Amino acid sequence: MKPFLTGISCFFLGLKALNQQGLRRFVVLPLLFNFLLYGSIAYLSYHYLFAFTDYYIKQLPHWLSFLSSVFTLLFFLLFVLLFLSTFSVVANVFAAPFNGLLSERAQNLLYGIAVPERPFGTMVVQSIKRQGQFIYYYLPRFIGLCLLFLIPPLHPFLPFLWFVFNAWMLSMQYQDFAMDNNLVDFNTMRKEIKRSKRFSMGFGFIISLLSFIPFLNILIMPAAVIGGTLMWYKRQQNK
Repeated sequence: MKPFLTGISCFFLGLKALNQQGLRRFVVLPLLFNFLLYGSIAYLSYHYLFAFTDYYIKQLPHWLSFLSSVFTLLFFLLFVLLFLSTFSVVANVFAAPFNGLLSERAQNLLYGIAVPERPFGTMVVQSIKRQGQFIYYYLPRFIGLCLLFLIPPLHPFLPFLWFVFNAWMLSMQYQDFAMDNNLVDFNTMRKEIKRSKRFSMGFGFIISLLSFIPFLNILIMPAAVIGGTLMWYKRQQNK
């Protein structure tokens, strides 16, 4: 349980560091990307989410109609998590160079450790390439989970599966910025994260949970980038 709670605390330490002098200007662009992310989710939710939920509720057998309120909540959560998972990955792909800069600055300012020097152009290309590797890893799993929609008896369990999936993927993506900065290759990054599953899941759990809280969720991207940098630092200390 302790590694799980430590993962949660890393996010809140990242949140606390947002206002630290020397980091503020690096936080602006990730904040903007997150604002666009949640603005898009709000727009889609307003225009499509309730229609999707209503459609699925109407497919329920008559004898389950007394559970319509429960299923409405479950389907609502399911589609929010589906939108959140998709848009978070896309937003992080576009924000990757700026998140990499924020992670680099946080590492230098908070822990006094400089990252290996690379020209900005090289770093941007590497960030895009790295996100391509992540998408290649992410897509088959995302599609596999989407296929579970074809199995109606599993529908009540899908919100929980999507929550766990979303937590794990976001944890991996936010931890990767510091690892990429420090020249840890993608496969090694995956192995390191798998070796500390509870630590990583605690971090992803709180990110996914707070994503549902309006206004606070705007701060998630920069806070998670700094939190992921702290997780990298803790791993280095334990080696």
